[in-house]
Amino acid sequence: MGQVAPWSFAQWIESHRWNLRDKIKRLLHDNRPYAGVLVALVMGDQNAIDQVDWRVFNATGIGHLISISGLHVTMLAGLGALLASRVWRRGSLPLVMPVPRVTAAAGFLTAFFYAWIAGFQIPAQRTMYMVGVVAIAVWSGRIPRAFDIWWWALLVVLVLDPMAAYTPGFWLSFGAVAAILYAMGDSSGLIGIPPGKELEVSTVTRIMQALKEACRLQAVVTLALIPCTLYWFYQFSVVSPLANAIAIPLVSYVVTPLAMIGVVMPDGLARPLLLLAHTAMEWLALLLTLMASWDWAVAYSHQPSLILLALSLMGIIVAIRPGPILKTMGSRLLGCALCACLFISPKTDLAHGEFQATVLDIGQGTAVLVETQSKRLLYDTGPIQGKKDDAGERIILPFLRGEGIHQIDRMVISHSDSDHVGGAQTLLREITFDSMLGSLPDHNPLLRALRKKKVPVLPCRYGQSWRWDGVDFVVWHPHEQMSFDAGHYGGKPNEMSCVLEVRNRSTSFWLTGDAERDAEAALVERLRHQAISRQGHKVIFMAPHHGSKTSSSLDLLNAINPDWAFAQNGYRNRYNHPHPTVRARYQDLGIPFLQTPNTGAQLWRFGKTPGQKNTPTLLREDRRRIWHDRSGRP
Repeated sequence: MGQVAPWSFAQWIESHRWNLRDKIKRLLHDNRPYAGVLVALVMGDQNAIDQVDWRVFNATGIGHLISISGLHVTMLAGLGALLASRVWRRGSLPLVMPVPRVTAAAGFLTAFFYAWIAGFQIPAQRTMYMVGVVAIAVWSGRIPRAFDIWWWALLVVLVLDPMAAYTPGFWLSFGAVAAILYAMGDSSGLIGIPPGKELEVSTVTRIMQALKEACRLQAVVTLALIPCTLYWFYQFSVVSPLANAIAIPLVSYVVTPLAMIGVVMPDGLARPLLLLAHTAMEWLALLLTLMASWDWAVAYSHQPSLILLALSLMGIIVAIRPGPILKTMGSRLLGCALCACLFISPKTDLAHGEFQATVLDIGQGTAVLVETQSKRLLYDTGPIQGKKDDAGERIILPFLRGEGIHQIDRMVISHSDSDHVGGAQTLLREITFDSMLGSLPDHNPLLRALRKKKVPVLPCRYGQSWRWDGVDFVVWHPHEQMSFDAGHYGGKPNEMSCVLEVRNRSTSFWLTGDAERDAEAALVERLRHQAISRQGHKVIFMAPHHGSKTSSSLDLLNAINPDWAFAQNGYRNRYNHPHPTVRARYQDLGIPFLQTPNTGAQLWRFGKTPGQKNTPTLLREDRRRIWHDRSGRP
């Protein structure tokens, strides 16, 4: 008989989270498309939300609502305080302890409990600590200023979780609240109506002023968060103000309350409440999907530098400052103009004849971006897991957008294996490709998609070459008669891999796909016949087939004689790539062998002068490391 684990608060919380998740899915029978959204709204678990839905939510700028937002925590804390106040006012209980202290404590305990149920996310933490600061102030007889509450909450979050500053939620949550507190100033009451005079004006006037205040608030948050969203996500939603104006009241005051009340009710009452919440979310999603389909719904940009972020922050401070808008419109527009510097595209510093290659940390697959002074080539598009999770969506597209790249001159697909072509369909939807070169059979879905978009496609074959900005691109495999005819693809796709050499006057950079024994033998034979002089050249070589034991033959390594080699492979992958015998072979030949699980993404940059240092810059997490010595070797 198994031993029962000892009781703990964390275990008790997780048990309740599991029960809530199971109840929502069970009562909605798991066949409702937005059941995962209700789970996220109630307990912060976003794993069940489909990636297609996330694209819509992010494109419309309402992603912050599809989780435990500060507004939800505040709403529940207020409800807990209200219930405590109603109960405590009965009889002589106020003589034992003042009602404000009881309501403050009840509000904080409600916020604390709900933050735990919600997985203690940053927005929930921030709101909970702000409620706690207010509670402490009430108990100590103080009246804190709004920014005092914000600063104390910020301090507590950073003390308890210093790594929170490395998450987008930290900046978006605290940044939005700071912008609101600053822009609205110390005023209380509605804009245009002196404090304490709200009841002296007509209802229509109050409603109109409330709408103006809501619009100003939405504009403030939208403008203030542009730097953060561009820095973290390389995009911002143009339709966000309109989408939020509709989604905030509907999600906050209809969907979320119905879902929260539903999960605590008996099943007979819970099901109709959850169905109502789901129906409201379904109708909202239809409208959001329409907005997201507009061509101008989202603006994309590169990841801004710290200097541009500082300039935009100064502009935002000027643009959203408190006070009348019309009288200070000129300076506010100037502030907005400073924010526009975030969209200044970075210019390449590659000279004619130079190029660089980014070997992405793509997992078990291949994706390499080669850039010259004015051209870009993407070699393979990474793996796909299942039907929807592909590297194009998760890694390549965010990387390209972060670099400000929206157009690729040529896509090269080495062969048809899913770990090389998996992200292509996603990229094709979001990135403009001018042409495609690859080893694919005619019935491949990617070829049909490319032709449908009228992208020129060429079969990859030995002897092809072209020059971009003084940099040569040469195809070494497969054979000269290769075409898209399915008759060429009867054997292993690996042996049909498109092998591409990129070279300038100082460097030769090889991309080999999944070439194996037969392809390598043909490659060695062609190299012997060509007898190209590479005097003074540095050679960087992609280990074929991720370093499998059927590749990287001794004949090929002797023929190419690389100075460095690298492999793109998954961490602890099930194929055991790169194979120990292959690693030992590179080591015996004195060839440094870099693997993306160890280095992260590798940025290789190559000058145009023979003998110039060719320094591999290894990107790891958010840090850039440059490894080199006087010989230029890592």
